[in-house]
Amino acid sequence: MPEVVQKTDWNLVDGQGYVLDRDRSHAAACRLNLQFYLWKDALGFNIDPSILPSLSKESAIADLASGTGIWLIDVSRQFPEARLDGFDIVLRQSPHPAWLPPNVEVKYLNILENIPDELIGKYDYVHARLLVLIIEQKNPRPLIRNLLKLLKPGGYLQWDELDFVNMSVKKVDPNLQAPALQQMKELSWAHGRHDWTIKLPQFLAEEGFQNAKMEYFGDTPELTRAFNEQHLLTMEEFASSLVKLGNPKAASKYFKLIEEGYEESVAGAAFCVPRIVCVAQKPL
Repeated sequence: MPEVVQKTDWNLVDGQGYVLDRDRSHAAACRLNLQFYLWKDALGFNIDPSILPSLSKESAIADLASGTGIWLIDVSRQFPEARLDGFDIVLRQSPHPAWLPPNVEVKYLNILENIPDELIGKYDYVHARLLVLIIEQKNPRPLIRNLLKLLKPGGYLQWDELDFVNMSVKKVDPNLQAPALQQMKELSWAHGRHDWTIKLPQFLAEEGFQNAKMEYFGDTPELTRAFNEQHLLTMEEFASSLVKLGNPKAASKYFKLIEEGYEESVAGAAFCVPRIVCVAQKPL
């Protein structure tokens, strides 16, 4: 049986900024690239199909928390003449500029701070994915206001997140025991720290967006195990960060849960976190 972990959930990231692998190592880059391909397979798109008719071949597109740049690189194949700008607070995981497509550029931007004048009203479409860990006190409003500023009138936002309210541990056999994965689920819920994500349409509407809608994407059987392993990698990065934050005891408990959770997944259990895609428009 896994040891109970107390006071080591995701609330520990408050005040720490982006807590996953602060050194942005090669392993973290691999995890982000894996995550991209799994999401693309699960969603079936990079850009929500409802937005595509509003984009021209020369649209200005922004990707926030662009990481390795993999989303931008893939979208550049679909829009080779568009202007594609990626933004992040650390650029070391992105390819050298000489290796990026000619219409892609990656730049520094802290989306929680004031938006530079030259970026205000610049983009036809803004994409954001998995900003959940940088939102504190269940309050995405300051971030939403900045997203609105980036868009041209009539421009579209697509925000991809995780649904932490409806997480589950799936099993091939209901009698299968998976206490480690179950505890990971409870720790990820973090006493409701991330519950705001399923209210994104409401938050967006209250901050000036219109036509906000949200769609859910669960785990298909063939991707359930792959997403489980990706979640374990994320937990591993979190545990490594706990060591750097001076909490090795909590980290060791996480590493133990990860080891036991992997064995549970081999037996036919998986930690599942549904994905959500929220689309909204800036008024004309």
